[in-house]
Amino acid sequence: MKLKTLFSAALALLALTQVACAEATSTSQAKEGKDYSVISGAKGVNKPEVMEFFSYTCPHCYNVEGFLLKWEPTKPAEVSFKQVPVFLPQVAHLTYGYYTAEVLGVLDRVHPAIFNQWHAQKKIVKSKEELVPIFEAAGISKEEFEKAYSSFAVENKVQHAKKLAREFKVSSFPMFVVNQKYKIESYEKLDYMLSKFPIEKAQ
Repeated sequence: MKLKTLFSAALALLALTQVACAEATSTSQAKEGKDYSVISGAKGVNKPEVMEFFSYTCPHCYNVEGFLLKWEPTKPAEVSFKQVPVFLPQVAHLTYGYYTAEVLGVLDRVHPAIFNQWHAQKKIVKSKEELVPIFEAAGISKEEFEKAYSSFAVENKVQHAKKLAREFKVSSFPMFVVNQKYKIESYEKLDYMLSKFPIEKAQ
């Protein structure tokens, strides 16, 4: 009987310890200079927002994509999220390809396909022409692709992406910007930094 009582007490203590640890984790605060930095000159916005600047050529961006695929469906509803492909002159077609897919409504299929072909299959997408089979696999004809690729809508999005990269001083990637003011410096608690931190800083 005493053994059972001791066992029950131990279980209760374990449960309380787990609750205490969970509360400590949930109330932990991000530290400036360690977890994030303030982007010089950035005005910020009063709403929870996350932007990821990335490149299809970047293996780290490819690796973090797996996290984002799991995180985005479970993120707080009030936190908006968008990805911005960094314009690199030597692979300009990749930025145009991203926004072409967005305009045509097939970003959910084309985006992971480009990443997968480049990194998992080790098949570099060297040109605009090599994007065509990827779009065709997503149900887009070559003619539809060509029309959208050279459209004003896509060009406008590409130029806006360039502007954002300049504004937020993007020099490496992946780079996460929160509320258009804070740069994430540590990936140790990325879920917290992309989920709760934006809400904290919007208040």
